This record gives sequence, structure tokens and C-alpha cells, in this order.
Amino acid sequence: MEATSSQAWYNTRPAVVFMAVFYCFVVLIQAGLWVAHDGFQQAREGDISFLMLLNVCVVALLMFVGGLLLLARKKVSSLCFVLALILGIAFSLSQMNSGSVVHLLTLPMFKEYALVFGIWVYSLQLRTTGYFSAK
Repeated sequence: MEATSSQAWYNTRPAVVFMAVFYCFVVLIQAGLWVAHDGFQQAREGDISFLMLLNVCVVALLMFVGGLLLLARKKVSSLCFVLALILGIAFSLSQMNSGSVVHLLTLPMFKEYALVFGIWVYSLQLRTTGYFSAK
């Protein structure tokens, strides 16, 4: 093999990028299964609002798109992650009836948002390493 040949696309990306993209894909699948199995039925019966159902879909889609953009070395991936984070947390806080911060922090959705925050911070760190400018 020649020394001037380009590296394979998967050799030029850190393993953490693949883990982040995989996590975003898993979130999309989980959200899709929940919407198809329980979410739409609950919204139709009035147990949850259609706005909550829409929020779950939008946040999952933004995360998935952000993951694909991160894999494609696009700087706009950070924007997708921060939008998913802001929309998810803002809507979750608006739907809460309890004023207890401890209660809010123990909910599973905030653990998910902590992971999204970590991916967003990592995507910001990738800007300083030249990941997005490397081809």
C-alpha cells in the first residue's frame, strides 16, 4: 500500500465520537419505540399532552441529527445538541408540579440530559483539536 494513500474514514475519528453517535442512535430508537408502543396511545387518551409527545420526538431527532453531523465533521452538530438540551430541559421543567430540586434531579430524564450535556461539551472540545477541519 502506498504511503500517500488516505486513511480509512473510521481511522480518522476518535472512538468517543462513535460512542456518542451510537448513543444518539439508541435514544432515537428508544423514543421511536416509546412513541409507537405507549406514547401515541397515552396522548390520544389524554394521559399526556400531544405537546409532550412532540417534544420527545423533536429532542430525539435533534440528538440523532447532531450525532450524524458529529460523525460527518460538521460544526453545527454542537448546535443540535444544545437545542436538544434546551428544549428537553425547558419543557420538562415546565411540566413539573413539584418544586423540589432533589425530586427533579432524581428523575431519569435528567440523567439523559446530563449525557447530552457531556456530548455537547465533548463536541466543543473537538473544535479546539481541529477535528472539524480535518478531512
